[in-house]
Amino acid sequence: MQLGFVLLCLLSQGCASNTPQTIASDIADKWFKSTELKGGEFILQVYYRFDQLGAPLSVYIEGDGKAWLNKNRASRNPSPRNPIGLKLAVRDPGKNVMYIARPCQYVSFEKNPQCDYTYWTNRRFAPEVIDSVSAVIDLGKKKAKASKVNLIGYSGGGAVAVLAAARRSDVTSIRTVAGNIDHRVWTKQHKVDSLNGSLNAADVADKVSAISQIHYVGERDKVIGRYVAESFISKAGSKNCIQLKMVSGVTHTKGWETLWPKLIREKLPAC
Repeated sequence: MQLGFVLLCLLSQGCASNTPQTIASDIADKWFKSTELKGGEFILQVYYRFDQLGAPLSVYIEGDGKAWLNKNRASRNPSPRNPIGLKLAVRDPGKNVMYIARPCQYVSFEKNPQCDYTYWTNRRFAPEVIDSVSAVIDLGKKKAKASKVNLIGYSGGGAVAVLAAARRSDVTSIRTVAGNIDHRVWTKQHKVDSLNGSLNAADVADKVSAISQIHYVGERDKVIGRYVAESFISKAGSKNCIQLKMVSGVTHTKGWETLWPKLIREKLPAC
């Protein structure tokens, strides 16, 4: 009976204490408030703290999460068990900080009935995804009474940050961390299917080239190497506002949260 009960818990996650949702809640619990906000076609999980209304709003956008079980099989739920974007957000000393999970992460599919595997595989950067995130940024900006926004994106969240910035006029800085900001060269490098249905951040590199930005790449990152950021930068018009920085001792998922309090204080390029 006890074994059967344990198996039932594992299958349903109804009594598990370490589900992706509880992991994220535990990370954010001491620092942020939690809410779900409707933006465009999706309801998104948001964590936030607004300590000084009117101060600039720093927005963190999560990575792709658990998109694949293996090279040929998509996962049934993309909610990350290791939410690097959230771990970075809780280490940001800014006055107003908001974290946005990607569509279909952490929020039940009953609330997001349109969620299917395409939104965490080939359509992860679809126009409706960018619209949803940008709409939620607007809601956070209004609640924080902020006029300016700083965008920070981890992995695939870096692409979302760039694509959202290209549609907005209130973004003063962009930081990507192991950002997939040119998915065409990335899929080609890894010899995987192209992300048909997704916008490509590199296609708007010229539109955001006047925004101060740093693109951080881990020297030990085997998932997204510096060639991705280099390709993005090569497509920007003016490069005066753009900096690529290699970070030693860091892989795609390990080392960022430890170094982030130092990295987030680094001076952005002057435009």
